[in-house]
Amino acid sequence: MTASMMAVGADKPVELNELQIRELVRQLGSDSFVAREQAGEMILRQGRRSMPALENGLTNPDYEVVRRSRILISLINEVEKKTRLQAFLEDADGSKNTVLPGWDRFEKLVGKGPASRTLYGQIYKSDPGLMDDVESDKSIGKSLISEKAQWLHNSIFSPVAGKTANLEIGEIGAVLFAATSPDMELPQEVVNNITNLLYQPSARDAISASKGTGPFRKLLATWMLKQTDPNIISQHLHLSQNMNMTEGLELARRAASEKSMPVYTKTLAFTLIGKMGTAEDTGLLRNHLSDETVVGNFQLPNQQKGTTQVRDVALAMLVHMSGQSHKDYGFSFANQNQALFFNPYMLGFTNQENRNLALKKWDTYFTTKPMAKSKS
Repeated sequence: MTASMMAVGADKPVELNELQIRELVRQLGSDSFVAREQAGEMILRQGRRSMPALENGLTNPDYEVVRRSRILISLINEVEKKTRLQAFLEDADGSKNTVLPGWDRFEKLVGKGPASRTLYGQIYKSDPGLMDDVESDKSIGKSLISEKAQWLHNSIFSPVAGKTANLEIGEIGAVLFAATSPDMELPQEVVNNITNLLYQPSARDAISASKGTGPFRKLLATWMLKQTDPNIISQHLHLSQNMNMTEGLELARRAASEKSMPVYTKTLAFTLIGKMGTAEDTGLLRNHLSDETVVGNFQLPNQQKGTTQVRDVALAMLVHMSGQSHKDYGFSFANQNQALFFNPYMLGFTNQENRNLALKKWDTYFTTKPMAKSKS
């Protein structure tokens, strides 16, 4: 088809009736190339009103009618999506009640302000088909999300001709939002692929720029809370800690409370709570002060070796949240590298005597100040 058929005229076209549009569809099979092109352009200008006749054209015995009908259906859909997106973006405050497929669910997750509309505009623009299909037909959602996540993953880690793609936030947000659809159970490989997208610069920038109030962070928090695999949860806890995301606290609280959670994931959750939690979280940490489960062994730069238990990590975070000194509690890392106090493996003691003294010191402190102070 020529370029003229791919553009809709600026002037509002005269509305044709159903019989006239059907006649134009029939002319798509004309022996005259000019007649076929003119018929196609007139059909295109009728927009969605042409769809019933074009869908009927898909069953026409003339292959040229079928071929052109299929192309015109695709073009009309594309034009409609662009027009719909433009209207949505221009309605910055939502006063005109302009919506896109999926917007109602997105709005409930992250809010309806201008920043949310801007992000959803980027998401929809990146892949209108994905948003339309996932929202309208849940039965095909899993395969669509899986394919999209794999494609994005490959564009980063298996670049064509050695060129690594830099994904836009709309592309990452699209697959992330689609994956948060209710009752959407994805294969572990797909979850891994989506999680890896969060290390892209555009995702990091979106997290950093919003300072805890941005829609992308809220969307990410929804995705994180859907996860059940300990390895994925650990990655999200690391991301939350590195990016100072308080949105990760709910996930950390859940991980810290689940008896079946692996030791490392559980104690990593302790460190996130210790870094960004509130006074109300100290009770959760205190519940683990008798847990002697070994997290691992450590060796400090001065060659000192020791063992870390679950209760050691809980204690270290309580000391931090109450504004006390780790050195006063005899933590082995405190005299070497204070930056280690959010590394679960390093929050132990070189011997049992030091551990017992530290626990006794906490008991004394807590007796006089039963509600530990929240870290500011």
